Amino acid sequence: MKLIRIHCHTDIKERLTTCGIEFHPDLLAAYQELGIVELENNQIDLENLRRLKKVVRLKRNLGVNTIGATIIVDLLDKIELLQDELDSLRRK
Repeated sequence: MKLIRIHCHTDIKERLTTCGIEFHPDLLAAYQELGIVELENNQIDLENLRRLKKVVRLKRNLGVNTIGATIIVDLLDKIELLQDELDSLRRK
């Protein structure tokens, strides 16, 4: 079975992030179809990688199915945006 390895390397000033994840191509295609990740030329950006890792953790650690994990990640993203907006309004 051939797996797709996703490599991530970020070097932003003092932050350094490296990771490597392997996925079956069919699974990655299914995640793309569900809107969990967006691939361009078999590449994934950091935000999509973050979402993908969260979905995988929810599935592995909590036994949540793929659709449920996607909904949870979407809601967490919305909560984070709302919290940022609230913090911004409080600073005014």
